[in-house]
Amino acid sequence: MKFLFFTLVLISCSMLYAQETKNKAAPFVRVYDQDGKKISKGRIASVTDTSLITGPREKPVTIEVSRIGLIKTKRSAGHNIFLGAAIGAGTGAILGLATGDDGWFSQGETSGMAGVLFGIMGTGVGAISATFKKSDTYYINGEPTKWKAFRETMDEQSQLL
Repeated sequence: MKFLFFTLVLISCSMLYAQETKNKAAPFVRVYDQDGKKISKGRIASVTDTSLITGPREKPVTIEVSRIGLIKTKRSAGHNIFLGAAIGAGTGAILGLATGDDGWFSQGETSGMAGVLFGIMGTGVGAISATFKKSDTYYINGEPTKWKAFRETMDEQSQLL
């Protein structure tokens, strides 16, 4: 019976793997005005001749080309560092709880120390991974020719348009 169940699960997983994904996720961008202030961030919902629409589907943000100074792709390095720290601290805390009371430290103390230690290591991993991030910067400065080049690049990368 166990063998039959295992075989059915294995076959169903291979069928799921065979499905093709039609659309890649839209690129994440950070949009800055011409003074360098961030005015929007999120996944690209749409790119038109005169505007960029970003954000979640529930609350899209429309930004006119004339307001756009530059666009940076991907998330900031701080995002990687924070994510690494959070994952490390959570993993350390769980491992600390799982090891229990070892005689010298209580279970709570072990969990706290492991959380801090793994959090520090996760921060380091996040910082290292941020150096390998290949984000691009597009200087638009409200110019239609630069905007057209950006649109063409996004069209090639994501097949959004």
